Amino acid sequence: MSNPDNTKSDSHMPDVEDGFVKTLNNTGYMTAGLDRFSQTFVDFAAHAPIRVMDVGAAYGVATLAALKCGATVLANDIDERHLNILYDRVPAAERSRLELLCGQFPNIEVKAESLAATLICRVMHFFDGAAIELSAKRVHEWTVSGGKVFVICETPFVGTLTAFADEYARRKDQGDPWPGLILDMHSYTPRASGLPKLGNWLDRDVLTRVFSEAGFAIDECEYFARPEFPDWLQLDGKESVGLIATKN
Repeated sequence: MSNPDNTKSDSHMPDVEDGFVKTLNNTGYMTAGLDRFSQTFVDFAAHAPIRVMDVGAAYGVATLAALKCGATVLANDIDERHLNILYDRVPAAERSRLELLCGQFPNIEVKAESLAATLICRVMHFFDGAAIELSAKRVHEWTVSGGKVFVICETPFVGTLTAFADEYARRKDQGDPWPGLILDMHSYTPRASGLPKLGNWLDRDVLTRVFSEAGFAIDECEYFARPEFPDWLQLDGKESVGLIATKN
């Protein structure tokens, strides 16, 4: 998919509010800047010999940075309007290195071993367990040997989920494979009105397990703070978790 007639999109990117840009389809928010794991993806992409993929690219915060560094990028999003806005934001000289793919990850068509790296930023915490596991397996298929996956997810350790803390701890102690799964986010916080109903907030153990079982070697998986997030979303410095893994 591409912008077929090279005309401007009828849709417009919403304004930045509290460091976020709302999606047009109520499937969450794009951050206005890059976290350190996304920046590491961009740095890797700058020297990649083949294309990289940005999953859930939205309006292109990571795609634009990777293109600027010389990468060839396959930008995926579920909403064609987001991709058209992204296309409009790309300088004309860089558009030949951009490919747009509209579809619901991981149920998209990508050639096996055709990617040097994939960024999955703030996407999988809206998936159920089966979709998360399939995502890791599909990315492993699409990645060349020596290629990498970069994953950023939100955790149960955010200010809006304090009412869920005891339930999460209980499930964790009982060995639940998906202790952060919430089927109705709106029942926990009124601030979830702009999010999908299902949330599957991932911790370091779950993320490491999923990508290890898919065949990746884990380079790093760490919690990190979000000082750029609004005060009501921050909690104890573990608001997000980032993973970098390599296909051997």
